[in-house]
Amino acid sequence: MWLINARILTLEEVWDEADREYAILSHRWEEEEVSFKDMQNLEVATKKKGFLKIAKSCELALKDNYSYVWVDTCCINKESSAELSEAINSMYRWYQSSSVCYAFLSDVDHGAPDSGTLEQQIEESLWFDRGWTLQELLAPSHLIFYDRSWRYIDTKRAMSEMLMRRTGIDSLALEGENSLEAYSIAQRMSWASRRVTTRKEDIGYCLLGIFGVNMPMLYGEGTKAFMRLQEEIIKQSDDHTIFAWPIHREEQVGLLADSPAAFAGCQNVRVLSSGKGRSAYSMTNRGLSCEFIAKPYSPNTYFVRLDCENIDMADYHLGMFLRRLSEDDQYARVTVEGHTFIKATASEWDMSPRLSHTVWDTLDLDDIHRVIRTHIEVNVRQAIPKKDLEWIQGFVNGFRLVTPKNVKPLNAFEGIPTTPSDCIWNPRTSRMQIPPGEYGYVGTLDVSAHCRNMQRVLLGFDFDYNPVCFVLGHNQLGGKSRQATTKEIVFFDYFKQRPFLGIIDWSQVDQGQAWDLEKHRDIWALKGDRVNGIDVSLKSRSRGHFYDIGKITISRAQVSDNDRNDHGKSFEAENKWVWDVHIKFSKR
Repeated sequence: MWLINARILTLEEVWDEADREYAILSHRWEEEEVSFKDMQNLEVATKKKGFLKIAKSCELALKDNYSYVWVDTCCINKESSAELSEAINSMYRWYQSSSVCYAFLSDVDHGAPDSGTLEQQIEESLWFDRGWTLQELLAPSHLIFYDRSWRYIDTKRAMSEMLMRRTGIDSLALEGENSLEAYSIAQRMSWASRRVTTRKEDIGYCLLGIFGVNMPMLYGEGTKAFMRLQEEIIKQSDDHTIFAWPIHREEQVGLLADSPAAFAGCQNVRVLSSGKGRSAYSMTNRGLSCEFIAKPYSPNTYFVRLDCENIDMADYHLGMFLRRLSEDDQYARVTVEGHTFIKATASEWDMSPRLSHTVWDTLDLDDIHRVIRTHIEVNVRQAIPKKDLEWIQGFVNGFRLVTPKNVKPLNAFEGIPTTPSDCIWNPRTSRMQIPPGEYGYVGTLDVSAHCRNMQRVLLGFDFDYNPVCFVLGHNQLGGKSRQATTKEIVFFDYFKQRPFLGIIDWSQVDQGQAWDLEKHRDIWALKGDRVNGIDVSLKSRSRGHFYDIGKITISRAQVSDNDRNDHGKSFEAENKWVWDVHIKFSKR
């Protein structure tokens, strides 16, 4: 590093900042700053407006018994990319190692009769809005503020409460009582959320010291610098709060934010301890690869647990929504009904969610039915490929009955409620669906009026939201087989396991033909694909003969309005997909 000899105002090279006691200047860059090259010729340097700051800093340093001063404008040879990169990566340490830091507030006139109170001037001072001055505020153990006329204002420690109100930074961090590592990534990012830099890259570079990471400087990369910063952070930290920023724009589909501004309002988001430890995550050519505890929310949409909480909602884990795209391992971050997060106590992560408008852009989890949670491995890219744009819209949590026209769900069957009490049937749109957070069994269709060989069709989803369908034939509703029918309805509970527990076999499917089960004649157990659905012809084996029963097609289609039941419940369906159900019957 280069230091200014305060007595003769020339630069001297020092290889280790610990070799000299030195003062350091913090300020905003303004007109006619003195460069490294200018300092080689004092006659040139002294003619620039910025030289006054250098001279005053040296004067104060000598008064405080320090012989050297560091000033960022003239102590870095910016013509050398290697020296510039070293300086930026070392700057936090240089401020931290200084004996004293003089913070020059050129827009504060302390003591002037018409300038307003000190706190008013501090509130309006642009020094607190610059990206680089964040580390210059935090790193020095001894910092003194001076106004535009170099009048003494006060020390950082004495002004800590006022500075906390201005910056949102905890006073213990300002006073140096707490190390920066005591604060979550989201909290530290929030301190920079309202700060700006002249060059886009610098909003990432100015935070290197705050997070204790290093990386090369690539001026010209623009906002990618902040992305690289986060990639460096996750190489050494498993702090989930780096994901705990609210979505403000539709294109924010990745797990990493595009700027510190995304963390505005996250000053109270802190890490929760994890006794078992968190799974590692890393950047790959498939996106950011992570493993989370997840629970189903709606088709292709899951809420995953983050090991963090908002202090304003103590004892609640935060969760975020991820939507699976066309490839099974690819996900995107999404909002649900305008919410970025869901919150739940640790025990409630075994419960299903209900929509509830709460503070801080979250949804509540109520005590309803237990659903299975599991770990899922996800890859999340920062942008969605064109082929997956339709998938980001999501699915209605149910089915639309297309053919035959006059079929509707049963309310009860064999003493077992086949349509959950909060399932919604909309006769206008022929859609039946269940609330977000529910999965498994959706409903039963009575098709006996259309085909005597096909009596009931049961519809639902497994954990991965593959459409699942049971078809009960004529023999299953007559006398001896009545008990088997009730079992098949209950089997939907087991679909909530991942993978399916194998309580029954799936129907054998060959070249689009599905056969009834070996152990349960006249029952077809069909598991579809979440991309392609189900498209099979039903075949039955009876006393050595083969019969055509009909055809089941469950395929994706788009919808454009809302479902609403008699009680006023509505689940948004606009611009979403739904599973269309087509049932065709044989003439046998």
